[in-house]
Amino acid sequence: MKTFILTNVLMLISIFTYAQIAIKPGDKIIRYDWVQPAHDYYRNIITDTAGTVKYDFMMEDYTIIDPASKQITFARYRQVPVGKFSTDTSVTDQFLKPIRMHEIHYQYNVSFDMQFGDTQASVKTNRKGVESTKTYPMKAGYFEDNMIEYIFGYLELKKGVTYILDNFNKDTPAPSDPYTLEYAFDDVWNLAAGHTVYCTVLHFTHGGTTGYIWIDNSTHKAIKTIGNFKGGRYVLTKI
Repeated sequence: MKTFILTNVLMLISIFTYAQIAIKPGDKIIRYDWVQPAHDYYRNIITDTAGTVKYDFMMEDYTIIDPASKQITFARYRQVPVGKFSTDTSVTDQFLKPIRMHEIHYQYNVSFDMQFGDTQASVKTNRKGVESTKTYPMKAGYFEDNMIEYIFGYLELKKGVTYILDNFNKDTPAPSDPYTLEYAFDDVWNLAAGHTVYCTVLHFTHGGTTGYIWIDNSTHKAIKTIGNFKGGRYVLTKI
């Protein structure tokens, strides 16, 4: 009887272990051949719990691949709120391991310069000419918050498995701010001029936000994201 119970416990542990997989830079589950240079536009609409629009803004995104340095740059430009411009530029190695991130908020005269090591991240903040530096411990194998959403379409996920991606975020109480992803369902969009888009839809959890991400199976890009959080909802759509 004891042997039977022990065997079943070990089986449950094995199933549980299989059903949760951590994804790290360099893992084979990431399809690096799907990473391509890109220039895209996204519209982000954020509403409160009553459905009132709080923010409605555009984002311009770039993915730049440098074969000589074996580095990938993810750059984003946006205006939110109206009249307040910001840019962020994330640099990774060819396996999406973070190297550096630079973020500027022009009207606020604030910038952040981040350097990433295997087990720590260093953030140099400049607020109106006053500099300060803080170092955060991290476990090896993390991604970086300003680039992680670019890569969800490059993941070859299996049904019935929960995937965890550790993520550095200086703006959360703990610098480790992971995403969890799961395959949710397949979807088909019938667009104008008879164009059909076949999508894989992922369910995600990120802190107090949960929602769904539509991935275009032909381009491996996110074409829509819906996130629900305590104060409302955001809908991000590729234009």
